[in-house]
Amino acid sequence: MMQQLGNDNVRKTRLFLVFFMGAFVCYALYVVLFGTLSTSMMSYYAINTGAQGAFTMIGSIGGIAAALFCALAGERFSKLWAIALGTMILGAATLVVGFAPPYLAVCVCSLFCGIGYTVIDVMGNSAVTEYFPDRSKTLLPMIQILFGVGTMAGPFLATSLLSPGLSKTFVYPFLLIGGISLVMTAVYAGSLKKALPYLPKIDLKQMAASAKQNPAEIFRSWKSWAILLSCSLFCCFNTSIVAWYPTFFNLERGMGAEGAALMLTLFYAGILGMRLISPLLFRKISPQRVYVLFSIASIACMLVAINTQNIALSMVFTVIGGGFQALNIVSVIMIATTLFPARKASASALAVFSYNIGGMIAPFLVGMIAETTGLQFPLSLMCGVFGLGIAVMGFLSKKCHSELHTA
Repeated sequence: MMQQLGNDNVRKTRLFLVFFMGAFVCYALYVVLFGTLSTSMMSYYAINTGAQGAFTMIGSIGGIAAALFCALAGERFSKLWAIALGTMILGAATLVVGFAPPYLAVCVCSLFCGIGYTVIDVMGNSAVTEYFPDRSKTLLPMIQILFGVGTMAGPFLATSLLSPGLSKTFVYPFLLIGGISLVMTAVYAGSLKKALPYLPKIDLKQMAASAKQNPAEIFRSWKSWAILLSCSLFCCFNTSIVAWYPTFFNLERGMGAEGAALMLTLFYAGILGMRLISPLLFRKISPQRVYVLFSIASIACMLVAINTQNIALSMVFTVIGGGFQALNIVSVIMIATTLFPARKASASALAVFSYNIGGMIAPFLVGMIAETTGLQFPLSLMCGVFGLGIAVMGFLSKKCHSELHTA
């Protein structure tokens, strides 16, 4: 009888983890929408590349606000219930975009989407290191693997719902993914309620009191600013690829909408492939070495993919380039939570801060430059920005060598 109860508890915990991962899949499906559907949305709203880039910029502003809140006060709330809130906000705002509201209303929805996915990201990653510390080197890569599945499937799913020549059909992917996210909110909340008694007990009151006394503790260290700078420069590159890669191949390489979306799918296919083997890699190579060495290889590959006229070659180097930058975010989370073990939500927020800083600046900047030069030059420029981030991470790794290797 006791064994049966034990098995039931394990089943409930595992089921909860499935829906926990599902929240990240919703996040992944959302983040590729504006990039994949940019051509249709520009046609429907009669806007240029700069105005289209503003959707990502505004979403990132919401993300920065949410990340700041989580960094300062995230320890004062249940991270697991916060994920349900983030998924609900993301789903509702995405669904509203599916009703094709005016341009400014889409901007407002993008702001709320940024808040929602940031809460999922920050609280989800920190919850793993808090509730499952012994399994974090497995669960964190698993999150990234499933995120990769979502971002790889997202462009294909979105373009499959478009009707050629009918720009308004961009609404269907938003309606679908918004609906999926709201359903996921309900099933996640139900599974959490059943699993909560069997999860590790965390002293939330003590953590909340500590966070209330010293909310900005992590930002007093130069290490947090170095992590933030390095990862932000990387995210300028990453968010630019997500926002503009299909449009680049559609407008400047003459590919159709589905073929251009395939290029982003290939980028994420490389990411997924690398993340599948990441648990093995992290057993052999430290996160900081993965970040620096793999990033150098990624830049070289992406420069070839962007600047060659050979589509087949672009496809090959896009897959490889995507793969070699696949582990950067999870590496940053591992590095940050190692350097700041008492402030895991704040440490995890650094990576999400970075993603939103990159998203706020880079896609909009790329869109503005592209109005004059086309997309090839600014996308290549973002590869150089990524290179500066590698230099900063190399400096941090050298200065904090003993802390990172004795943890």
